[in-house]
Amino acid sequence: MDKASKTNLPFIVFRAFFLLSLLPCAAFAVFDGDWTRKIEATALTRFMRHGVERADESFQPGVWLASESLKLGAWANFPLSDTRSHELALNAAYTHAFGDAGTTLTADVTHFHLRDARNGHPGHTAELTLALAQPAGPGRVIVSVTRDVKREADLGEIAYVGEWALRNWGAFLNYRFYVGSMSARDVLPNLPGAKIADAYTFHGVDLTLPYRIGGATVLTAGVHYAGTQGQRPFWSPINARVGGKIWATLGATYEF
Repeated sequence: MDKASKTNLPFIVFRAFFLLSLLPCAAFAVFDGDWTRKIEATALTRFMRHGVERADESFQPGVWLASESLKLGAWANFPLSDTRSHELALNAAYTHAFGDAGTTLTADVTHFHLRDARNGHPGHTAELTLALAQPAGPGRVIVSVTRDVKREADLGEIAYVGEWALRNWGAFLNYRFYVGSMSARDVLPNLPGAKIADAYTFHGVDLTLPYRIGGATVLTAGVHYAGTQGQRPFWSPINARVGGKIWATLGATYEF
């Protein structure tokens, strides 16, 4: 095997892993009933998670299978420049509704794989989340707690989500305002030596405008902002600068 082939081998394996992750959703596609199946693709000017910049300009494909209470899916992030942030996520979530009041409790498990983990960042980690949603005014308040297994990190977040009718456009503007706090015992678990503990707070807003075209396709444009306090660059696999960031998204979803 030549040097170029060896260099590309991890990425080939990564892509194969992502494609194999689509098989469970494809298998469920043959079932009729109350299952919703979605294929999506999104372009991002910046990829952020928990207030941390994970990558710069990126492309994110994904597949989802959902019933009234169960959701399964897989997505990947492919940066257009820095290969350190090629990332795959596998997700499973279960939501329990309490009567007709609109209160729900969701248990969510997500496994993340970073293609080319460097500088002590974990190549694999899992996040376990419990989220309680309660109707409040025109929207909902969502309180969630998350455990990052590899980093031994705990995250708490409060969000307010809802939609605002744009009657002249025949569409709805979805909004999400959130604040959160992250605390980790070991931010860089693959770095030899003593554990590196750190904590920071974050806040942000997501504004998205979905527009249905036909009966199965939805185009969604979004503008987003996230800011942090106390975050240090080593939280990001690309050592991104800290502080407030604005980015845009444009995606398409096909339901069948």
